[in-house]
Amino acid sequence: MAKTAIMAEINVVHRRQGENAALPIPERSRISRRMLVRTEFLKGILSVLDVARSGSFRKAMAGGGVGFRRLHNDVQMVERLLGVLVFHRTADGVVLTPEGKAIVDQALKIENLLNEIQGLGRTLNPQDKGDVLLAATEGLGTFWIAPRLDAFRALNPAINISLHPSMAVTDMRRFEIDLALQVVEPVLPEIRRKRLGSLHLVLSAAPSYLQRYGTPKTNDELADHRFVFHSSPQSSDRHLIERVIGRQLKRSQMIVLRNSSAHYMTIEHGEGIGFLPTYGFGIGAKAQPLDIPIRYALDIWLCFHEQSRSIGRIVAAIDWLSTIFDAKTFPWFRRDFVPPKRFPAMLEQHAAQALVDPFAFNR
Repeated sequence: MAKTAIMAEINVVHRRQGENAALPIPERSRISRRMLVRTEFLKGILSVLDVARSGSFRKAMAGGGVGFRRLHNDVQMVERLLGVLVFHRTADGVVLTPEGKAIVDQALKIENLLNEIQGLGRTLNPQDKGDVLLAATEGLGTFWIAPRLDAFRALNPAINISLHPSMAVTDMRRFEIDLALQVVEPVLPEIRRKRLGSLHLVLSAAPSYLQRYGTPKTNDELADHRFVFHSSPQSSDRHLIERVIGRQLKRSQMIVLRNSSAHYMTIEHGEGIGFLPTYGFGIGAKAQPLDIPIRYALDIWLCFHEQSRSIGRIVAAIDWLSTIFDAKTFPWFRRDFVPPKRFPAMLEQHAAQALVDPFAFNR
């Protein structure tokens, strides 16, 4: 679909002294015009693209943070309004019908034009003020970034960071987000990325759990304990434990959660053993790391659009995020693993504590 065809769907009317002066935009049939201006239909088209890219409803749901029923209803609505079947549903996922392929081809053109329009709107805003939309993983967004937003606003009073914590992998192609902080490296060549640091995760448990069930000291002793796992599109730690102990865990041995905050609180309340990021011990986590060398690390990636490098407010946010993930100041973000017990000696007392805990001087 050409750009002029997209513009033909927009009927702009200027009211001037009681008279309507319409822009010279070619008219379309009333049915297609009404359909295309409906927000629900546009969302449905984008949902069709998500499912087509993923190959199944469930993979699209995991990747985009949208519920299965919403995706299914969106696709059904598009099929009903257009009067064609877009996907063949199979046990392994979905397959585009010939009609569906034609729809997806045109939908991609619409998506690209929407991206251009959204990107244009962002670049036309004053560069040194306005909103910066930041998507971040739930844990880092909630426990590390959010408490420090006041410090950013103090340095940049005209810029507002709008934080969106989520474990879904952000689709940067739609220009709905300015920056994305994630623990999987983007694969699209048009998306720029900057490695901010490493997220080290170690087996941990609350003192109350260890008092009740004992402290495991070897891999074999782990096998009979209870576990709290975090499962998300960006990470999953259950299979690591099962490889270590050499068997599958019983259902009664584990709690699987999709929310980082719930995962952390469940471990803190003594419900089981789980992997926690070491930065948590730098900001006062009540759980304690186990003395078992089972751990893993994830790279922390900051993703952004190429044109963002020329937008002042986004550059300011990138620079600030780089400082709060600086491995020289915060040893838990270093590439090499640093045991949490070494953190106190590595941090300068008082001044560094104020950086770690934004509320330290208020107590």
